[in-house]
Amino acid sequence: MGKQEIQTSLASDKTVYDFIGRKILDLHIKPGETININELEKFLNVSRSPIRDALIQLEKEGLVVTTPKKGTIVSKINAGRVKDERFLRSCIEERVVEEFLDIYQESDLEEMRDAMKAQERAIKNFDAREFLVWDDIMHSVPFKVTGHQFCLNTVLNMSGHYSRIRLLSLSDMTTLNQNLEQHKTMIELIIKKDSESLKTLIQGHITNKESEFQSLLNRYPDLFETDVPTASNETNIWESDFLKQKDFT
Repeated sequence: MGKQEIQTSLASDKTVYDFIGRKILDLHIKPGETININELEKFLNVSRSPIRDALIQLEKEGLVVTTPKKGTIVSKINAGRVKDERFLRSCIEERVVEEFLDIYQESDLEEMRDAMKAQERAIKNFDAREFLVWDDIMHSVPFKVTGHQFCLNTVLNMSGHYSRIRLLSLSDMTTLNQNLEQHKTMIELIIKKDSESLKTLIQGHITNKESEFQSLLNRYPDLFETDVPTASNETNIWESDFLKQKDFT
């Protein structure tokens, strides 16, 4: 997306907050990258005020960090935060799916299957971002059916570190296929109304990821928080794509 297209998008249905947040969550921008407000102001052709407001909100959500000497930096991935965000998501989803078992219709399962078909297409295109979009859509069905959309929105809005780990891990063909197979198993267990097995599956699907996390930490240590975030010297970050710069194949 070029600069002119981005400005048109911002003028129509996007906000500065949406733009920066999505760039961070989709790993277009490397964790630890410095945000140059002057550069961003010129790139988006907006005033400084909405940029500052957006950065304040993003800092509350843990996606950026402001330090006295280094300015505003995209937060690195924090292991403790990832664990808590995963735990929160798992606990809520377990309860939601339990309610879902008693009230779902066949059309709800079809909606989940349609999302899984879209995920299969994303795997063929090796598109981790598209896979993750449909992953959230599939998981949203039980929340929507049980009337817990607010809970889902709250979890998603406070899961920036977990979201980036999900995308990083999905940039691997084996993990993509494993996730799809788990989704297929989830549908089978829902049909059987096997709540205990579903609970175990959800824990494995969301929470029990220690070995996966350690593998990513070992492979990309510069993306994870150790103490104080360090700034990068890379320029023109708003037109870059960090995810495509790494060898994920």
